[in-house]
Amino acid sequence: MLHKDHFTPAEAMPWTVVSPFRMQPGLSRREGAGHALLLRDAQAPAYARAKQAVLDRNPRRALAGEPHPQVLAAVAEAAARETGQALPAELRALTLGLQEDMVFLHDEPGASPGTAMRVRAVSVCFPSKWRPDDKPGKDFAAIHAPVADNGLLLAGARGIVDLAFRQASMLRHVWLLTPDPSLALYPDEAQSVAWEQAVQRSAAGTKRLLDQALFRVERQTTLPLPALGAGVFFIRVMVCPLTDVLAVSPGRAVELAQALASMSEAVVTYRGMAEVRERLLAELRAWPDSGC
Repeated sequence: MLHKDHFTPAEAMPWTVVSPFRMQPGLSRREGAGHALLLRDAQAPAYARAKQAVLDRNPRRALAGEPHPQVLAAVAEAAARETGQALPAELRALTLGLQEDMVFLHDEPGASPGTAMRVRAVSVCFPSKWRPDDKPGKDFAAIHAPVADNGLLLAGARGIVDLAFRQASMLRHVWLLTPDPSLALYPDEAQSVAWEQAVQRSAAGTKRLLDQALFRVERQTTLPLPALGAGVFFIRVMVCPLTDVLAVSPGRAVELAQALASMSEAVVTYRGMAEVRERLLAELRAWPDSGC
């Protein structure tokens, strides 16, 4: 049985799967219970070990740029307020002390109000197949240029940045399916488990694809710091076996099948599922509560 000490319990995994699937901002104001800026749970020690392993291998890949000291102090204050942790206002200490990754955005020096903010620094140990170290200096549009079906994101770029980093703390979830249980998925590293291996096991009859798939969620929150001309983007990666997540509530297999079926070919390719979508759909439709 697959077991990883960083797995989030299935009941705690956000489920925001809807159809038809669209690449869109999906922002909501971070208000009410369950909408904390930062989370800390029983998996925190495992996250710290995983981050330390990333930094031991290649710290420049995860830590790039220099946040303003006052911005680091604001993050340390948020950690104390929301998780009870007293962390130094220093990038490496915050990196290892928080389960979230961080992207620091700043207004351009001397720029007029409302112009694009740019990434000044990153602390991202757990990317989902993207390179954190090439983000400093880029604005929202440049960062999201490689994303498939990105029309809605790019069209709303200025409004998204104004809302999420100058006006209100926002919450967003992004989900994907992967056979790799790792928290850190760098594009220049071979996956510990690839879909090709999962397909081979499935064809051999040893395991369904669903039994090998992980449900991976990025819980994204923002901290506007308009007085500092800055904002912080937090990314909390959460991973759990897909079958555990499907079993939490009836109807989830149907919802996931509908979302997968509605994805454009560009999105399926971008998410690395071109070779497995049809197999996953067949297994989801055969799930006990699917009604098919």
